Amino acid sequence: MKQRLLILFCCVFFFTSCDFFQKKEFVNATAIDTVIDFNSVDVFPLFPTCDSIPSQEKQKICSQIKLSEQIYASLSTQEIISTDKLNDTILIKLNIDNSGKVSLSSLIANGHINQQIPNLDSLIESGIKKLPLLKPAIKRGMPVTTEFTLPIIVKN
Repeated sequence: MKQRLLILFCCVFFFTSCDFFQKKEFVNATAIDTVIDFNSVDVFPLFPTCDSIPSQEKQKICSQIKLSEQIYASLSTQEIISTDKLNDTILIKLNIDNSGKVSLSSLIANGHINQQIPNLDSLIESGIKKLPLLKPAIKRGMPVTTEFTLPIIVKN
């Protein structure tokens, strides 16, 4: 009887002791997101007067409209003479750095506009230099540099 009890005790000890030698892993309660989408931002660059609008989509639209208005106003002060009628859209690629400074990255226009207004890029560049500092785009709580395209309609 003692022998059976000893064997039973040893068997129970061996089967339960395996748990004592296993490495225990601690489950990390917070998951870390390592995938970053570099093509989108959390907050779009904002024109100074557009930050009081509650909706982010409306803030974005407001900023684009204000930028267009400022560039149009700058172009309207210039005397631009063309021999043909113009009614076309140019695409302005703007770069907004992490401090909010706006610069012209590139200008895409068809050949006809370039022939009629050869100094269009310098006119737009001077208008962009007059823009106020914007609030930079925000990605994960940090200001980041962004680039976006703004369409401008050229008509005479």
